Parts: sequence; structure tokens; C-alpha cells
Amino acid sequence: MGKCLGKLFDGGASGEPKPPPPKQKPAVKARTIRLTRGASRSEVIVVGQYLAVDLSNIASDDAVSYEITPYPKDDVIVSMKDERPRATGNVAAGGMDSALAKKMVVYVYARSHSVEKDDKLVTFEFTDANGRPAGQAELSLTAYFLSLDVDCDRDGVVEVNNPHKGTWEWGLRGHGAVLLVNNDNDDFEGTFDPDNKNSRIDGPLDIKDMSPMVVRMRGPPKLPAEYSIRLSTPPECAERMGVFCLQPDVIKNDRRLEDLSKMLNEFLTKPTEEAPDIGLNHVEMRDLMGNLIEEKEKDEQPKGEDTPLKSENHVMGPDSGNVVELDYRVDLRDNTATYEFAVEGLHYPDTMFDGQVSITLTLQRGRGSPIYEDTVVFQVAPWIMTPNTLPPLEAFVCEMEGGENLSFIQELQEVTSAASVPLVIVPQVVNRGDRWMQGKDFGYVTRFSRTEEPNSLDSFGNLEVSPPVTANGKKYPLGRILIGSTSPTNQYGRRMMKVVRSFLKAQRVQSPVELYSDWLAVGHIDEFMTFIPARGGKGFRLLLASPDACYAYLGWLQSQGHGNVPLFEGKERYGFPAAVTVDQLLQDSKLREENQVFQDDIDWNRDKLKRELGLTEGDIIDIPALFKDEEGRGAGPFFPDMVNMIVLGRHLGIPKPFGPIVDGACAFESYVKSLLQPLGLSCNFIDDWSSYHLMMGEVHCGTNTLRKPFNYKWWHVEP
Repeated sequence: MGKCLGKLFDGGASGEPKPPPPKQKPAVKARTIRLTRGASRSEVIVVGQYLAVDLSNIASDDAVSYEITPYPKDDVIVSMKDERPRATGNVAAGGMDSALAKKMVVYVYARSHSVEKDDKLVTFEFTDANGRPAGQAELSLTAYFLSLDVDCDRDGVVEVNNPHKGTWEWGLRGHGAVLLVNNDNDDFEGTFDPDNKNSRIDGPLDIKDMSPMVVRMRGPPKLPAEYSIRLSTPPECAERMGVFCLQPDVIKNDRRLEDLSKMLNEFLTKPTEEAPDIGLNHVEMRDLMGNLIEEKEKDEQPKGEDTPLKSENHVMGPDSGNVVELDYRVDLRDNTATYEFAVEGLHYPDTMFDGQVSITLTLQRGRGSPIYEDTVVFQVAPWIMTPNTLPPLEAFVCEMEGGENLSFIQELQEVTSAASVPLVIVPQVVNRGDRWMQGKDFGYVTRFSRTEEPNSLDSFGNLEVSPPVTANGKKYPLGRILIGSTSPTNQYGRRMMKVVRSFLKAQRVQSPVELYSDWLAVGHIDEFMTFIPARGGKGFRLLLASPDACYAYLGWLQSQGHGNVPLFEGKERYGFPAAVTVDQLLQDSKLREENQVFQDDIDWNRDKLKRELGLTEGDIIDIPALFKDEEGRGAGPFFPDMVNMIVLGRHLGIPKPFGPIVDGACAFESYVKSLLQPLGLSCNFIDDWSSYHLMMGEVHCGTNTLRKPFNYKWWHVEP
């Protein structure tokens, strides 16, 4: 750009009205500097930053025109802006306060970084009505390029200065960098602590769980002595993430970490002509007092053994504070530097944390205010549940002492083998005598409460998730979390602890629905419902336990002459024979009255599920079940509860009901097969009577399944 020429009060003395002012543009984000008449000032500017130069201190009162000359003319951009109040737009200088009349601002912008100090220049010259000098000043500039970058378009590349890097937006057209909670365990020490509980990189696998971040610097070989470059984050963010500097000297000299460098480089942008990237450069770390953080001597390790990075690389987080100073050291061949970082999430979103954390790169002059800031924002990925409709990857079961559940495991293995799903048998030393695999869900997170005691509803047989649904005009592409609770009209019933309910709600992408499960003694929703993949319709069906369906089927069996056929033959319940005939069951009025009430409870949930998940009766299948009162503690299964199953794709592991034998087969099994096999499902019945059923649980309660994650990107959800 060439010179900037003009009149200070163009048209002001003519008295002619000016055209209406143009529509106001957004304010320019600029840093104000002040020049002194007759003096030269040296200033640092960052590429992309505007300097706002107020001309009030330069021009004398009789100045009427100006000439502003930038150098180099194609690199330094200057523009004049009249910022006088609109009411004084056509008032001559002599008619008002001269300082107000001369409220003219020049905006200065550098398009590229400097090669040496003060290699850019802007001169300001003013003249009076007779062409005599009326004020002059000179501004020397040293331009640096500073950029803090992340992968905010989520394509695996850390692009340079993406305009959206400082914000997060949900939805298909949204943007923003993603941060994973690093709560798996990738260390080589055999500990059970997840990686977000330490302050180190635990080998090559651990870095895959982190998000890349890059600091790019370009400019003269040195930064002025009074300037410093820092990374910082608000103190509350430092408690929720860890930032690691992948120091070049460590990566270069330690063979163990070569793979880490290669993996991170896959995430980073490739060099361009505009922003050459020659590799890693040394980063000096300083504490808050400005003292150099010396790297400690590394412990000797056996050659070829993978070990974690030392904690000295941990530069921000709970153990390292929220500010770190970077050494400015560019490569003299092209005046560039690229510093690489890895960032991990430590906490999922929660009641007081929306999941967003920010990091700011600051250019600081002395102890004054920052003269430049560049901020990036990460959104911590939510805790997401996977529904039964997603493909299984592994199944899990606990081995009990003395082979108590050995036959159960053997029958379960037949189902997992048919489904081509590996079965992991958790040994006693690990499960510590706990047979209930639904006690923990994968990707687990721990929450504590000082005001509430946990109850049975806090176990995660009481935590399920629907397949993707659309309800009331809103799409839930990741499904909706389902939890059991007390009746809406009962203020004294059991509920899942508030700290857990609040945590689930804070994830935002699987909006929770509270069902009524407190009518059950154990109180888990998996006792009366489950989802299965199925042909046709929405691609799934909801199975509901149904006393009405059971009594209707028993009545049909009786009408076919099978009233004297026993159920539960050869089984015991609490030391007594459990066998009872079809006729006896139908004649048990007390049991029938109880189940009428239980059916009402299930129907209440049926109606709510239809409303909240957008289901119709065609999406629901009723599975025969009976419940019995457990001495006033609520309902328990009268016989193995078939909806409490393990779902492995099209292969179902269903509690064996031990119903009446008709034509050589269990009538209940035959009935369920007639409902589910036409949907493309394989029904496999597993005997869990002694090992789980008598302890108020079934197959689902005693197993767990790791499933393939959703293909749908969670950030496309619009909460």
C-alpha cells in the first residue's frame, strides 16, 4: 500500500451537509499506542494485530492535512479513521474543543514478520493551511508472528490460525477442538490408576489419548529483553486438564520417545511456503518466579524397554500450576520455531463444569498488561453410553469361588462363541467376590457425595441407554440415558444419588429420562426392560416384562389341557422345592393381585418410554414374567426374568425360565422364540437359577459388554 493522504476536516468549513454516515462496522480489535510529537518510538507488533495510533498528540491545533508513509509499502498497511462524534461531523475545528475535533485514529497492520529489529517504519507528517509542518512523529516496528493452534475443525491436522480456534459450537456446522478424558491405563507399571491420575505421558499408547497443540513463532533472532512469551490457563481449567511439552532434546536423545514424536507429527500441519515448519525447537520452562526449571537426570532403563516420559514434561495441570514461560528461540535459517504440546482431559463435564477449557498464548512486556493474546478452546468429550444395538466387542463375567458359577460360564461361552465375541473371565483376585458385573460401566467415573448415602439404585443395572430415537420433534442420535427412580409422587422413595444424576445430565448428548423402578426390591430398570436389535421398524424393539402376557399364556396352556404340567421342576427356592403347576399358579389369587399392581407400574413406564423415546406399540414386545413381593421390600422375579438378558448382536443370552414342558420343550422358551426369531434373532437360554436368580439377579446383572462406539460424531449433537 502507498501513502495515506487526506484532509483532517474534509468539507467541514463549507457548511454543506454531509451524506449520512455508513452503517457502523464491528469495532476493530486493536492495541492503542501513543506517539509524541517530534519523537520516534520503537514498538513490537504481532502479525494479525492492529495498532491504533491516536493522532491527537501529534498534530498541532492548526494542522489541516496529513501524510502517512509506511515502509515497506506492501507489507505495512495503514488506514485513517475519523472517530469524531457524529454530531460534530461538519463543525470546523475552531468551533469546538480542538482535542475532540481531532479525534482521528490511524490503524497500523503488519502482513508479515520482521527479519531484524525495527525493519518496518511508519512516518506521520501534518501540515497547516499554508503547507507548513504542523507536527510529525515516527513509529518503528518489529513484527513477530505468534500463533497457538489446535485441530478445531477435527480433521486430524493442526491448521495455522483457524479463525474458530477460540470458540466452540455444537452441531453439524459447528467447530472446536476436542479433548478426551484420559482415564484408561497405558502405563507399564501394572498399577490400576488411570492415566488422568498421574502427571506424565505413559508411553506411545498414552499420547494417542491426547490432543495436539502447537505454538508457532516467527521473527528476528531475539525477543527484546523486557518481553516474555507465556502459556496460561485459568486456575479452574488447570485442575481439569494436563498439558505436556514434547521437549525436542528429550525426543532427539531418548530412543524410547521416538515413536511419540512420530505419532504427534501425524496430527500436525505440514509445512507451507507461508509458514515453514522445520521441526521441533527447544522450549525452556520457567516457574512463576521466572526461575529456569532444570531437567532432572533420567533414570537408567534397560535398552529397548518402553517407559513413561518423565514428569518434567508436564507444564500445566494440577501438579504444575497454570502458567509457564516459553523460551523464544527461532531457527536462524528461516526465523521460525514450532513447539509441540499434548493436552489431556482430567474430568468429564459436570454440574459446575460445562466441559470447556481454554489456553492462552501471551506476549508480555515487563509486568504490564499483555500486549498480545491468542486463545484456544477445547471441549472435553462427554461420557457416552453404548446401547444394545451396537456391535459387541467383548463380553465379561466374574469367576466365583469354588466354581460356583462354572456351569453358567460354560453356557455363556457357548453364546459368545456363536456370536464370535471374546469372553473375558475376571478372576477372583480381581473381582474380590463380586459377581455383579453391571456394578461398573466401561469408561467408568467415580463420584462422591457428602450428603447422600448410595443405595441399590446407584448400581448400574439401573443405568441403561436407548438406541438413537426421535421424540417430540427432537433427534437423539446417541439415544437417551435411562435411569430408575422413585414414583414422582413419593418424596421418600429411593433415587439414584443426585451427584450421579447431575453428572449424567451434564454430558448433554444423551439427555436422561427418569423411570419408576422403586417398586422393585432391587430397584433396577433392567429387571423389566431391555432393547434388542431387530429387522424392520426403527431397527430395534423394546422388550418389557409383562405379568399380563404371562397370565394370558398360562391361561392358554390350561385351555390346551396342560394345567397339571409343573413349572420349575427339579429346582429349589431357599431349601424348598420350587415346582408348581400351571393350575396352581392360576389359582394363586394373592400372587395374581400383586402382579396386577406390578403390571400397573410397568405400564406407567411403558407410557413414559413411548412419550420420551417416540415409540409406538409396534416398537414394543411383551415378554412373560411374574414378580412376587419380597417381604414388603418391593418386587422380585418369581422365576428367571427373561428380559434381563445379554445382547450380543443377533445372539441373545436369555435367563432360562424353567417353564412347563410341552411337547418336549419349555413352553416359555418356545413362546419367546416365536416372538423374537422372526426378527432375525437367535435365542439361547442360560441356567442362572442358583448362581444369580436366587440372589435377585439374572444374566444381564452378572455380565457386561464392551461395544463398538457410535459412528455418529458426538459434537454434531445439538443439546
